[in-house]
Parts: sequence; structure tokens; C-alpha cells
Amino acid sequence: MTKLSRIILWSSTVILACVLLALLGDSSRKGGSLESYRAELRAQGEKLTFEELTCGRKTNRVDSQVAITNAAAKLGGVGLTPGYLKVREYVGPGRASVTWKQVSPTWIPSAGASRDSTWEEFDTQMQEAQGALQEIRQALKEPAADAGPCTNMVLGRRVNFVAIRTMAQWLMGAAENDLHQGRLEAALQNLEALAGLARMERDEYTLVAQMIRVAVTGLGLSATWDALQAPGWTEPQLERLQKAWEPVDLLEAVEKGLLGARAAGHEVFINVRHSSGPQTGRLFRGVWNMGPVPSKATVDNVLMDYLYLPVYKLAFINEDERFYLTTMQQSIAALRLVKAHRPWPEARQATLNVGARLNTIAGSASKVRYFVSLISVPNLTRAAERAVQAETERQMTLTAIALKRYQLRQGKLPPALQALVPEFLAAVPYDYLGSKPLAYRLNPGGGYVLYSTGEDGKDDGGDPNPPQAKSPGLWEGRDAVWPVPADE
Repeated sequence: MTKLSRIILWSSTVILACVLLALLGDSSRKGGSLESYRAELRAQGEKLTFEELTCGRKTNRVDSQVAITNAAAKLGGVGLTPGYLKVREYVGPGRASVTWKQVSPTWIPSAGASRDSTWEEFDTQMQEAQGALQEIRQALKEPAADAGPCTNMVLGRRVNFVAIRTMAQWLMGAAENDLHQGRLEAALQNLEALAGLARMERDEYTLVAQMIRVAVTGLGLSATWDALQAPGWTEPQLERLQKAWEPVDLLEAVEKGLLGARAAGHEVFINVRHSSGPQTGRLFRGVWNMGPVPSKATVDNVLMDYLYLPVYKLAFINEDERFYLTTMQQSIAALRLVKAHRPWPEARQATLNVGARLNTIAGSASKVRYFVSLISVPNLTRAAERAVQAETERQMTLTAIALKRYQLRQGKLPPALQALVPEFLAAVPYDYLGSKPLAYRLNPGGGYVLYSTGEDGKDDGGDPNPPQAKSPGLWEGRDAVWPVPADE
């Protein structure tokens, strides 16, 4: 080796050592900042890990997961799939068709349902499924609050989301069929089971579990609207239906989901810190590809595993984890604004700001510093938006049931919602989108108008017409108006 070569080698070594020392010093400082922020959050009462969130969790007396999985397996391979049944289909602004009133079942176009099927055929199928449906109705009288003790929340979940969705569709289909056949008590039992399914996993700290609950609730509330159009209900039956939906708090649900997402991030960062570059690369490539990890190494993968990830762990991981915690805390705080009766547009803007900041980073050179955050932060705006909509609809549903109970007992509708308190409702139902009580008025010709202000938080007097040319629906109008049956 020449003298010049030795000088170049030693100079390069010194420069590399200086860079590494600088990175280590920077990482150490940011590690101190991360610990300070964790301590600050804990001082505010925040629980940052699954161990803290699930402390004291016990095994459920009834394993709803097993019951649902077994029942769903018995219902596979049938001819008419209840999930394709159209429920509360809007035919105009503020007007929807009643599914069970139709001459024949109406289906979402697909290969899974025949347009020529009859209620008699559907009833035959439902009667054949009564054994499995009775098992699930029994299990959901006392639905499990969570998936039970679990040591690894990220990789060891036991929640069968496909089975939950399948059973929600079957219970909805069974309720619609019973309503068509005039079996009100049977329909009520299926609706009570649907509400039980919406309460299941209520203490589960994963966002996907809580968003499944939101979806199940949406299906159940649509079927409940259909049920309220049936004549012959007694006031005690309606009271049972109301009590079934009262404990389903969807804002609380999504907050738990976000707390779980924050704790899941904590476990991801632990795994990254204690894994080699190739181990981390394989883990995240499996997430990115949503399928089998490629067996052959590529140049990109080698550079990722042996260059980028070691540098990331050395220099940026503490900064990234603090950013992740900050982002999730801001999202949780935004949802808590809604729970504290702050205007929905204010809370929504807070979630949009979080998303905009993530998008800015993702499109810049600094994205190399936020490897885990850019992969792991969920779609917070959509989750919060869907939860607030569903919770507002639940409030409207409880109000509609209470109005019908009042009408049965008093022979007329109340002049205002305050008349329902406290005999039929504990408090005047709240519009989380409008940041005020739900709006209600009597129609001069009979009936009533019940509505939320909708997404914009602006009261348009109960106008269900969309502001732009689009298909009608509950959330497409200027206000979100409780629909009337299309035949009225």
C-alpha cells in the first residue's frame, strides 16, 4: 500500500468515526427527549403499552369468539348470502325503501344472489340455519368484552373478524326475514343479538376490532330502522330494543382503538430495536407486499437490510418513536374534543392536520428518518369520521325508538325531545356533528322530522337534499335526516 493510499484510508476511517460519533450523540440526545415525552404523557394519565392498558384482564366466562367461529363455519356454502341483501336502500332524499316490505328480497348485484329468489326460499334457508343462529343468539346474550388474556397483542390476536362480519350479516338477514313473515318477537331476538355483537370486543385495544364494531353497528341500525316500520310492536318490546343499543358507545370504541394503535407502535419499535436489519426488513416487506416475502434477495433489499436499517436504528429510531407518539397523541386528543362536545369541524381539522403532516414528510427527503411512523400510523381521519357518523346515527335510532314508545303510551308524539326525559331517555340525545342536541319538530300533517346537521356542522333546517348531484343517503344531504319509508 502506498503512502497516499494509507493517508486516504486513515482519513476515511477518521471521517467515518466522526460521523458515527455524531450520529450516536444525536441519537442519545433524541433518546432523552423520547423518555421525557413518555414521562410527560404518563404524568397526564396516559397508558402507553398493552401491559398497562390490559392490566387486570381476566378470561371471559363466555368465549364468544369460539361460538361465532363455530356458527360461521356451519353457515358456509349456502345459496342465498344475507350479506348481499339490500337494507334501507335510499330511493330519494330522506326516503328509503323498507326491505321486508318488498314483494321479494332485493339483492346487491353479484354472483352470490339470484334476482329471482323469493321470501319463501329465503325463509326456508333461514329455518335450516336456526340451529347455528340459536347458538349465536345464546352466546351474544352476554358477549365477551375482549379476546381474553394475550401476551403478544401485535402478532397474537385471536379475534376472528371474518366470522364476526358473517354473523352480523346472517342476523340482519334473519331479522328482515322474520319481519316479512310477521314474526316480531323472533325479529327482536335477532336484533338484540346484533346489538350484542356490536358490544362484543368493546374492551379490545386494536383499531381494527373497534372499526369492525362500528361496521356491525351500522348494519344493525339499518335493520333496526326497517324494524321500526313494522306495525304491532308493544312498548315493552321496544324498550328491550332500546336497551340493547344503549350500551354501544362508538366514540369510546374508537378511542380505545387509537390507544391500542399507539401501544402497537410501542411493540413495533421494540421489535425493530432488537432485530437485525434482515429480520426487520423481512417483517416490513411482508407488511408492504401483503403476501409471501420474496425468496430471492434483491439489490434494494440488501441495501435496505445492511445499510439503511442499521443507520436508521443508530441515528433516527428515537426521533421516529417520539414522532409516532406525538402523532397518535394528537389524534387521540382530536377524538376527545368530540367527546367533550367540541364542534366536529374543529376535531376533524385536527385529524386532517395530522394527515397533512404525514403526507408532507412522506414526500420529502426527511422520510428516511420516519421509517416506522410512515408505515404504522393508521388512517385517523377516516376512522374518527366513521365513528362520529355511526355514533350520531345510534343517537338518532335511540331517539326514534323512544318516540315510538312515547306514542304508544300517550297516543301522540311529544312536542319536543325534552318530553322523553327521563321516562324514555336518560338525557336529550346529542348530535356530535352539530355539537348540540339532535333537532326535532312535528310535521303539520303528522309525523316528525329528526335530524343531525351532518358533516359541516351547519343546521339547514332538516334538508335531506344533497348539495351536489350525487346519490341520496343519510350522510349525503345538507343535513342527516332520519328517513321516512318510501311508501309514505
